Amino acid sequence: MEEHEHTPHKKDYSALFMKVTTVIGLVLLLTVVLQVRGLQNTMQAMDDKFAQIIGAPSAGAGGSAGAGGDAGGSGVTPPATADMTLLANDVVKGSANAPVTIIEYSDPSCPFCAAADGENQQVLDYLKRGDPSWEAPIPNIMKDYVASGKVRFVYRYFPGHGSGEKAMKILLCANEQGKFWELSNVIFANQGDVDNEVKVKDLAKGLGVDITKVDACLAAKKYDAKITNDVALGRKMGVSGTPAFFVNGKSVSGAVSYTRFKPLIDAAISG
Repeated sequence: MEEHEHTPHKKDYSALFMKVTTVIGLVLLLTVVLQVRGLQNTMQAMDDKFAQIIGAPSAGAGGSAGAGGDAGGSGVTPPATADMTLLANDVVKGSANAPVTIIEYSDPSCPFCAAADGENQQVLDYLKRGDPSWEAPIPNIMKDYVASGKVRFVYRYFPGHGSGEKAMKILLCANEQGKFWELSNVIFANQGDVDNEVKVKDLAKGLGVDITKVDACLAAKKYDAKITNDVALGRKMGVSGTPAFFVNGKSVSGAVSYTRFKPLIDAAISG
């Protein structure tokens, strides 16, 4: 009898392998997508938490802060009927003959005011996450317009963040020694110490300010009335948060980018 050898049939697993590989790939892709979404949600939550800490609207919120709060960049509002008359005790930088006057209501303790001045890296990062093209307005305005005699820039106080009044009084006393703008920049760069009078005086001393004269100025309460008047004028002009700007009477609320200021200034210059 003829014997037949039985050879077991070899199965082709390649198709099964492809299916398993595809499933694993889809699972990995889904995992990556979920992780990215989770990271985005985490970043948004961090932004929202940071916004709460510094008194800003969250990244998804519009509008400016309420009364006495920081304005995070709500943008240009319709033209306001603003009294641009300057006072004898206003702090002014620029030519008296400049065709454009910008009045800023600011607070040394306001994080967005610091950002508008090019300081406070945390807030700068926060603003640039929302708009990568964002540029600090004040340094550019000073460079492009104040230095050329086209803009005079006025600084007035408004309690945007609530703890800058002592520093503001020191600034006004330092202004008698020609150190207002320089000290303002340094205070913004060291904003964590803004409510510490001793440390603010140390910052002033580092710039060559005579602290004995500052102490005498503070003891005499020389600028208390000015601060009260600044706040009253701000409220009369509709200020509800800081920084708040008026460009030849037009209101600009919040730490908006320089690119938003430039066309307003150019239009005001051209008349």
